[in-house]
Formats: sequence, structure tokens, C-alpha cells
Amino acid sequence: MKRFILAALLLPWLLFSCTPKQEGFKIKGMKGYGWTPEICLEEIPTLKEFGLNFFAPCYSSFFAENSVEVFEELNGYNLWWEPLSDDLKTRWAKVVDVCDQNDIIFCFGMNPMLYSPRPLDPSKEEDFEALLAKYRWFQEQGVEWFYIAIDDLHLQSHLEIDAIGQSAFTNKLYAALKQNDPKCKMIFCPTWYRGKDLKVPKKRAYLEQLATSLDKDIFVFWVGEYTVSPEISVEDVLRYKEVVKHEMILWDNYPVNDYHNTMNVAPLTGREAGISEVLYGMMANPMRDNLMTRLPLYTMADFMNNPYTYNPELSMAAAIERYAENLAQEEIFEELIKFYSSNLQHGIRTTKFFPVRNEFERLLGEDKVAAAAYAASLQELYESMCREFPDRYNLTKAIVRKDVEWMKAQL
Repeated sequence: MKRFILAALLLPWLLFSCTPKQEGFKIKGMKGYGWTPEICLEEIPTLKEFGLNFFAPCYSSFFAENSVEVFEELNGYNLWWEPLSDDLKTRWAKVVDVCDQNDIIFCFGMNPMLYSPRPLDPSKEEDFEALLAKYRWFQEQGVEWFYIAIDDLHLQSHLEIDAIGQSAFTNKLYAALKQNDPKCKMIFCPTWYRGKDLKVPKKRAYLEQLATSLDKDIFVFWVGEYTVSPEISVEDVLRYKEVVKHEMILWDNYPVNDYHNTMNVAPLTGREAGISEVLYGMMANPMRDNLMTRLPLYTMADFMNNPYTYNPELSMAAAIERYAENLAQEEIFEELIKFYSSNLQHGIRTTKFFPVRNEFERLLGEDKVAAAAYAASLQELYESMCREFPDRYNLTKAIVRKDVEWMKAQL
């Protein structure tokens, strides 16, 4: 009898000791999207409000100013070797300072090869010194986290994809920064950053070389199985991690719309709660409209903070309640989500997903009257947004307006 009593007393302890410890994401944050320092300043209080702790402006924020209005015009604007102007130094120093005031880790990084008229040559010392100067300046402002992105080099055929050379350069940059601050951290975004790349022998070989040549203390960015991953599981993480052999941070390509005339406004879906235990961190990739990004970002932050209790529908309802000032605005947000749901919910693996135009074309093929009614509904939504949000969501309104104009042209 005593043995049964002892077993009953020990059972809760045994269950606890056998349960995996749920430390969760250490890094919970967001990437900027070609944003100016002023837009970054708008979003830092939001990150804190949402319980996030990390902000890494996109490297395109450091391209030639005003060069990121149109995606097709990016090529040639990455002047990575040019020093920051005194004006930009003042503006970015303020961003770093406000992050610090709000307990947000600021992470600086660049891609010195993509869309550049003079891609970095890892073998040239003058190129290394030019890039290091920018990292050093941010380090002097108190920045401790850095990244270097060598992603998407395949988009420009003249760029060499060399894992060993990339690793050697990144290791050298990291070592130089550690001389000034042994506590500093570095994240590397590889050229092949998707799980599906493991299935291609040449890409897998690149990642295997990276595993052995990149400094073991450097973190690696990863986006899931696909550029946009409708689902991300623990198995997906471990499969990639087994090859790359570094701590990983999920660079989640949601709700980003790149430079396409579309949006992803619905809540985050498809992420297994357990990834919080096998990834070091998770970052959202926002839409161009930083204000509208706050709706889906609220749900992403909810997942990052509470992965095991996260409920997409309840989280989005809370987000709408937070940002709608009246019933009319609530209805606008709800209608936006119906029209511009998300690529995740439709199983789409790219940012080139146009739910509004797809639905219109389907209706037009079946019933022109129904298609016209659909266009009229979107027109009504646009007018409601202009009325209820005269000074907000301008980029979102522009997307809706262009879709309405496109539909009218088809009709």
C-alpha cells in the first residue's frame, strides 16, 4: 500500500521531469520592409505593445534613398559601399535609441551583392573594409546584433554562389565585430534558405559546406519549406537543421506582399506550436503598409508569445477590436479579410497571390452580372475606407483602388 502511495506522490514530479521544457522563442520580432527610419520609429512602440523584442530593418532600407518605390527599379540602387550621410546617421541613431528605450533589440544588416552595380567581392580587402565601416558605425551606437544576407543571388546570373567563400567572409566580419564587443551576435541568411532546397543536390551541397565552414556561433535564417510556407512543422525545422547544423531563426515570409498589388490581412495559420522549442527565434516579414500590417502582426505576436494556446480567429478578433474605433471600421476590417484573406490559408507558396483578381476572373467566366456585383462590392469597400480612414492605410487603399480599376477595365 505504501508503494502505491509513494508512486502517487511521485507521479506528478515524474510527469514534469519527463515533459520537454518549453523555453519558447528567445527572439520574437519583425523585419522592416524597405522602410525609412521614420516608418521604423512608428512601429517600435507597436512591437513593445505586442510583447516582441527584436527589430531588423530590411537591407533595402539601406539602398539609395527613395529607390524602393517599385520592385523593378531596385537593380542598381544597392550602393552598399557608400558611407551613410550625416543626415541618415542622425535618423538611424534615433531608431537605435528608441529601440533601446523600448527594450527592443535592434539588428543591423545588409546584402552587399543583390541589386548592386558593384556587388561585393569577398576576395577584396577594400570591399571588406567598406562594408565593415557601416557595421562598425552601428556597433558604435550600441548595436549588438547583426546579420548579413546573401539570399537570392540566383536572381542575377553573374553572381557566384559559393558557400565556403560566403562563410569565410561572414566569419571575418563577425570576428572583426567581436574584437570590439565579444557579446555581439551575427545571423547569416544563406542563398538557399528553404527546406525544399535540400532536395536539389547542388543546393544541398551548398548547405552542407555552410554547416562546416560557417562559425558555429553564427545563427542561420530560414523561411520554412517554401518561400512562403503555408505550414511549418517541427519536422520541417529539424530536417533543415540536421543539414545546416546551426541555431536557426525563422524569417517567416508573412504577411509580406513584396511589391505586388495584393495583401495578406488574415491571421497567421499553419505553424506548429512546437517550433518554438526547436527554433531560436521567429520574425514576421511585413507588408509595405506598416499600419495595415499591424492586424496580422498582432496574430503573429500572439503565436510567438503563446504558441500552445494560439487561436487564429480569436486573435484576429482581438486585433480588430484593438484598431477599430467604431462598428463601421470593424466591418471594413472584416470585409478586407474576406477579400484579401491570405496565401497561407489557400496553400499558396509565393507572394504572387491575387485572391481578389482570381475570384473576379472566376466569376467573370461564369456570370458577368455576378462579376460586376463583386467589383461593385470592392468599390464600396474602397469608398468606406476613404470615408472612415481619410488619413490612414493609404498604401492599402491604393491596392484596393487599383484592383477596382482593373476589374472595371475587364468589364
